[in-house]
Amino acid sequence: MVVTRKTLRHLSAAMCVYFVSSASSALTRYQSEIDESQWLLSGDIFSCSLTHPVPHFGTGYFVKEAGEPMKFILKPNNEKIGPGKVYIISQAASWSPGVNPKTLEVLKYPGYGLTVEAGGKVAEQMLTSLDRGRHPVIAGTAWENGREAVEVSLSNINFLPAYHQFQRCLADLLPVNYDQIARTAALFPTNGADLTDRIKHRLDLVALYVNNDPSIQYIYIDGHTDTIGSRRDNRELSKKRAEKITAYLLEQGVPADMIVSRYHGERYPVASSRTNQGRERNRRVTIRLERMDPNARSLSQPGN
Repeated sequence: MVVTRKTLRHLSAAMCVYFVSSASSALTRYQSEIDESQWLLSGDIFSCSLTHPVPHFGTGYFVKEAGEPMKFILKPNNEKIGPGKVYIISQAASWSPGVNPKTLEVLKYPGYGLTVEAGGKVAEQMLTSLDRGRHPVIAGTAWENGREAVEVSLSNINFLPAYHQFQRCLADLLPVNYDQIARTAALFPTNGADLTDRIKHRLDLVALYVNNDPSIQYIYIDGHTDTIGSRRDNRELSKKRAEKITAYLLEQGVPADMIVSRYHGERYPVASSRTNQGRERNRRVTIRLERMDPNARSLSQPGN
């Protein structure tokens, strides 16, 4: 075996976990018993959540929002884990002796009953561990005594049926969320008004989101130009650009009464027109979404 720096770091973390879990004078473990282990699914096209209550501790969540990486959140009910390092471990099941635990992540944790969060690859690895019959463990030291260990174990009992539903929910998520799509700028070449494939792709995402989120009230479309040419010609060019964007969104099924289309010529630059880069930024159409009451979407969902 070739021992690299990466290997040494992994072994060091694993030894720290072993010390926290096994060598401490006391260990408090929180986990669901076989007859009480629950995995609960909730979700729609905007977000999917897989929830696991941990008795006497709190709740673990796997959450995937549209357009965002997977994340895991462990929410304590009170201050059980103290400040220091928290280890996320993939632990083999009790019926698989001899299989070593794997350290997935080491996090700094401030304590104070705050959440423990792991995103992206680590959250995906935790789900894979559960799918393979392992137990992700979150390990740290006790709030009252830093020499005592605390372990929170996620049970894989009853996980698979909920996980399969979770995967179906993930497949139905929109590719973007509101924050990613609420402000869009389509850039045009000098004197150009035709929509490029890149612009069309972005408008497809705008239309897809708008047609699925009932809280969207208006779409403001504003055409602009650089300062090359006469003001009259620029005003007409900005109008043509705005009209092209509007027409494309209408073709994608966006209701006409939601669209407010305006054109301004060269009046509102966002950069200096003295440089090529500045003029390029000014040759644009901006698409801005405006929401109603943030609660409108949830209130309009079936079953509410």
